[in-house]
Amino acid sequence: MDTSDPIIAAIEAHRRACAETRAAYERLSAVEDDDPQWIAANDAAGEALAVQDDFAVKLLETQPTTIAGAAALLTYYVDAVATTQPEVVFPELDGNGRPFESKSIDEPRRDFAYFIVRNVAAVLSSMATAVATLMNSDLVSVAV
Repeated sequence: MDTSDPIIAAIEAHRRACAETRAAYERLSAVEDDDPQWIAANDAAGEALAVQDDFAVKLLETQPTTIAGAAALLTYYVDAVATTQPEVVFPELDGNGRPFESKSIDEPRRDFAYFIVRNVAAVLSSMATAVATLMNSDLVSVAV
């Protein structure tokens, strides 16, 4: 796979952040609630989750530059959802694709998958337009 596509680095960063979050929560579950280390472990787990959420948003902000990158993003999302609970790996998002902070029931929400698919659809549409334009210009130059 072409690793020059920026989405590949974004996927790997999110994958590493998920592993670090799982490790932080394992450390948290290894200490008792009344253990003085519990507060530090709880804080570390919360920080790891915040970093993971930031990298998840990067998956939405980083557009694949290749068809292979678009496929890698979709495959990564499907694999992550199939192997764990989606809400553990991907944050709840508001209607604009930002992590949800308010808990008002009336605020618009979107599933993370919606934003992943929207990202890939936009890229593939742009690629298709570029290919069509290139093919049309080649046909015009061949006809002349």
